[in-house]
Amino acid sequence: HTESDAAEKAAPTVPAATAIPDRLVAGWHARSSATRIPALGDAVVVTGDGGDVVAHDPFTGHEVWSYRRDLALCTTDAVWPGSSDSVLAVYRNSRGCSEVTALDGKTGRRTAARSSDADNTLHLVSDSGYVVAQGPTRLETWGSNLVRGIEYGRVDAPVNPDVQPGRANCRLFSSAISGDRVAVIEHCGEEPGYRLTVLGALLNSEEKVTEYGSSLLTIDTLQAPPVLVAMNSSTISIYDAGSTNPGSPTPPRIRLFNQDGVPGSTHDVKGERTPRADSVPIDDDPVVTYWTGQATVVLDAGTGRPKYQVPGTLGPGALMDRQLLLPSPSGISVRDVETGREIRTIALTRTDFRGGTVSLRVIGQVVVEQRGDMIEAFVPAP
Repeated sequence: HTESDAAEKAAPTVPAATAIPDRLVAGWHARSSATRIPALGDAVVVTGDGGDVVAHDPFTGHEVWSYRRDLALCTTDAVWPGSSDSVLAVYRNSRGCSEVTALDGKTGRRTAARSSDADNTLHLVSDSGYVVAQGPTRLETWGSNLVRGIEYGRVDAPVNPDVQPGRANCRLFSSAISGDRVAVIEHCGEEPGYRLTVLGALLNSEEKVTEYGSSLLTIDTLQAPPVLVAMNSSTISIYDAGSTNPGSPTPPRIRLFNQDGVPGSTHDVKGERTPRADSVPIDDDPVVTYWTGQATVVLDAGTGRPKYQVPGTLGPGALMDRQLLLPSPSGISVRDVETGREIRTIALTRTDFRGGTVSLRVIGQVVVEQRGDMIEAFVPAP
C-alpha cells in the first residue's frame, strides 16, 4: 500500500541568491495541508496532503519525487538541510501519528523508519541535530537515524517508571530545541498556570530524562498559552500574549529565559491576546521572525533578544541576499535586516488570498509562501 517514485538522480542543490529580483510573479501553487510553513530542502519544495508527500522543483513546480501511502499524513517537514537533507513523513494509524519514514531530500529514496505510540496530532520542530515530535500529551526527540532520544509526557506502560519527572496529566502546547536541550510549554494537573520546562534531548547516564529547570510562567490559565519562539545555546524566547486580569494586567511581550528556565528580561511588543494557531516562528540565521497577529517581531538568533518589530505585516519572513523579506498586504517588504528600515516593496498578486497568516521562506531566488493549506511559489519575472 505504498508507492515510492524516487528520482533517478539527485536534484541539484539550489545556490543562495546573490541578488533580489526586481519583480516576482506567481510561478506555481499546490495544496499542502500537512505543513505549517514552507518545507524547503537543499534542492526542493516539499508539500504534503492526504497520503502524498511530493517534492517540487522550486522554479517550475514539477514533481521531482513522490512518496504515497494509503494512510492519512499527519505532518511532513524538510529537516537538516546542508547535512543529511532529509524529509520526514509522519502517518496516522491506530496508535496515532505513529509511522515515520525518512526520505532523502534530493531523491526521495527511503533512508530510515520508526514507529511508536503517538498522539493523533503532531508537530515537528528541528535544529541541526535533533527533531522534537510534539503532540498535545507527549513528545519525543529523534536523531537523524530516527532513533529516539527521550519520550516525555504520557508514557504508556513505562519499562522504568522513575524515568520521567514527577508531574502528571500534562498538556503540551509548544516546544523548541537547541543542541542537547528541549524546552516545552505545558499545563499539568491542577496547577494554576502554564509552565516552562527544560529537558535534556537524550537520556542521561542513568537512562532517565534530565530536567534542567521548570517554573510557572503565569498565575492562571485564563489567558492563552505562551508560545516558544526561539531557543539557542543560552536563551529561550517566549511570546506571552499578556493578561487582562484587573489585578495584574500585562501587555503582549517577549520574555527571555536562560537554558535552565530562569527568567530574564521582558520586551513589550504589539500583538494579539490570542496567538494565531497558524503563526509559526521562522529561524533564518542571523534572525528569527515571529508574527504576533499585529506585527512581525524580529529577534537576534544568537541572543534571542528582539531587535525590532514591523507592524502591518502578514506573517514571518526570511532572508534573501542578506536582506529581510516580509509578507505585506501589497506584496513583499524588503528591509535592512539589522535596522528593519524598508528598502523597497515588491508587488505581488497572490492566488486566491482571503486573509490569514502568510509564512514566507526563500530557496535561491524563489519566494515560497504558505497560506492556510496552500503553497505558492513566486519566481523572478522574465
